[in-house]
Amino acid sequence: MNRHSSRPRSTGSGVTLTNLIVTTAIIGLLLSSGIPTLSILLANHRADNAYRQLLNLVQFTRLEAVNHQTQAILCPTVNQRDCSNDWTQPLMVFIDDNHDEERNPGETIVRVAESVGKGGTITWRASGSKRYLRFKADGSNGNQNGRLTYCWYQGDAIYARQIIMYRTGRARKAPEQDALDKC
Repeated sequence: MNRHSSRPRSTGSGVTLTNLIVTTAIIGLLLSSGIPTLSILLANHRADNAYRQLLNLVQFTRLEAVNHQTQAILCPTVNQRDCSNDWTQPLMVFIDDNHDEERNPGETIVRVAESVGKGGTITWRASGSKRYLRFKADGSNGNQNGRLTYCWYQGDAIYARQIIMYRTGRARKAPEQDALDKC
């Protein structure tokens, strides 16, 4: 009796070089068509995330002013003492007890946000060209209408989000085209 007779015969069902090349080409096409879409999705997610972080800080600052029944300030800072004009720096929220619109010794910092919109630019344009966003005890911002704009640049594309501030202290999202026009 032959030992090899009980084994099944090979039917030649292995992968050929042609099959491997065709499969690799198809996978390559699928991946290359999906990568730009994924890149756009990630950039939009980054812009949306920065918008939400900024809006949360704005709403938090307003709430702190109302809760403490005094003025609260949101501004960029380098040293957690002075407000600067560079909104890409960490953002500080502090209670301005003496209403001089500067952080003095003894005035409480209630939050510092280190990485809002990291990698993008943030600008604050307001009536009176203030370098901060101020809220009064009633939740209004004292006639400080303005726009807080986040811009993210990826190659030739721009992804932008914008918060419109009303003097009542309310905030809303601007249309995307308005945000793009400010970048």
